[in-house]
Amino acid sequence: MKKMLTWRQVIAQQWYLTKFCFKHAPGFMVYHLFEAVKLQVSIFFEFTFAVNYVLTVAEEGGDFRKILWCMGILMGAIAVSTVTFAIYKHYVFPRGKQTLYQALRMEIYEKAKEIDLSCYDDKDFYENFILATEETDRCLDRFLVFENSMIARSVGVTCTTIYCAYINPIALLIMAVVLPLELLCAAQENKKTVEARMERLPHEQQREYENRVFYLSDYAAELRLYPRMKEKCRRDYTQENQKIEAVNKKYGKQLFAYGVLREGLLARIVKEGAVWTLLLYQMLVLRVLSGAQLVTSRSCIWRGSNNIKIVIDSFRTVAENSAYIYRIREFLQMESTIVSEDNLILPKEGGSLAIEHVDFGYSQDKPVLKDVTFSVDPGQKIALVGYNGSGKTTLVKLLLRLYDPDGGRICYHGKDIKKYQVMSYRGGIGSVFQDFKLYAATLKENVLMDVENGSREESYQVEKALYDAHFTLENNQLSYQIETPLTTEFEKDGVNLSGGEAQKVAIARTLYRKQNLIIMDEPSSALDPLAEYRLNQELNEIAKDKTVIFISHRLSTVRDADCIYMMEKGRIVESGSHEELLTRDGKYAAMWKIQAGLYADAF
Repeated sequence: MKKMLTWRQVIAQQWYLTKFCFKHAPGFMVYHLFEAVKLQVSIFFEFTFAVNYVLTVAEEGGDFRKILWCMGILMGAIAVSTVTFAIYKHYVFPRGKQTLYQALRMEIYEKAKEIDLSCYDDKDFYENFILATEETDRCLDRFLVFENSMIARSVGVTCTTIYCAYINPIALLIMAVVLPLELLCAAQENKKTVEARMERLPHEQQREYENRVFYLSDYAAELRLYPRMKEKCRRDYTQENQKIEAVNKKYGKQLFAYGVLREGLLARIVKEGAVWTLLLYQMLVLRVLSGAQLVTSRSCIWRGSNNIKIVIDSFRTVAENSAYIYRIREFLQMESTIVSEDNLILPKEGGSLAIEHVDFGYSQDKPVLKDVTFSVDPGQKIALVGYNGSGKTTLVKLLLRLYDPDGGRICYHGKDIKKYQVMSYRGGIGSVFQDFKLYAATLKENVLMDVENGSREESYQVEKALYDAHFTLENNQLSYQIETPLTTEFEKDGVNLSGGEAQKVAIARTLYRKQNLIIMDEPSSALDPLAEYRLNQELNEIAKDKTVIFISHRLSTVRDADCIYMMEKGRIVESGSHEELLTRDGKYAAMWKIQAGLYADAF
């Protein structure tokens, strides 16, 4: 369970959102609070002041025209109030909320672009990140409701208290006695409610994951082919529900007791009984209250008490909401450790690359790379090979500076890559990941991975990159050519590409940018052996003047490399050309012999 916030921290979160909202939508916030004040003032005049005035005139036998004038003024004020509220509800409020939603989400998205990839390996960070994205809108909604309620109810309590003090100050003593007890019960009830919510949260997140499994297309095929997995997910879903139910039971009795004490004993029996007893005694025995004053006093006490009750109840929501805001702010305040030391710009021409005694692990007790050392000359084609889990992809992430080494260093153009501007350095390297993604956008946008300028030259270069990657527009039956939407999630005319064709699009992304250093992490894993061989030959021709690093466990991809580095358990255990490594009859040769039959027909 997450640590509960103190009231000072709760107030700090509310102040943060108040400043945020006034910064991004000041006009909306002023109108929002104006409506809150106007509502309570109009309720006071309609149900307290006007009622007292009308009943007093009636009791004293006054002129009926006074009542008509009072009702006319009241109806006119209600008409004006209705118009301003309609403008607020149907125009100002929806637009203002969307402005705030977008502003906070953009801050979250910008932060998500900045933070280190290593953060995603941290469970606590990932929970904060998921919470930040899921709770953004709801946090703002709850804040706006709370702020509106606080301002409105404060004005309501002030109006009724002042008026009641004027006509019957003794009646206020009852509220002064009962209110502290109500506040104490409410504080404990709110505390237990927030504790229960925070304890349920991890189970609700797990339950949500199990729920997503049943409706996301990513899992549909496996769930139909492996029905036992479906049953396991159902069991997990049921177990999480049971854990949530256990939390509810754990706190349910305490919340029930506080609720009965506050809502029943204090509110209905003590307060209501005392109020009626006092007012009737003042009217019938002491003869100090008129009928109008009795009705008005009862109305003031009831409305003041009800406003205070609503404020108290809203503290439960604000305490819970503050816990969410606190975690969202934790996410927004995270700082990247992948930063430039000297802010250098990466040279445009190719240069030598040196990996010097690099150590790395995703956690301190589990090293992935150990004392990795090799160099790459400009224009050289090298390959990193090895079985799954040998550390090849991890090394790629370090070369792209998605992570920094725990020990050793990586140099490009003779300088430690930490000295270059991060985006300048990454922008100078082309890469194809084995777990690449296609987006719900056009084919052209999936190659560009940038905002289009709409020029004919841009379209030509995209088509050329696709052609060089062996992606044929005609064979894929793309009705809109490079403007064809990929995936059918949002477009009925969209196209779902096969794994091999999608991989060609990922390769085209790199070819389009024409960087001098290209890293291919399993670039042809989804292709058949013949298509793989042809693509490799084309890539060698296209990138003949570039430095290329191939990462693969399929050796046909790398047999023509200038130098091959064999990795095992995070270390380089062999290096040399394909022929040299076969001659040594070591680990590489053994791996080649195992795979040789698979590629015999291709060669």
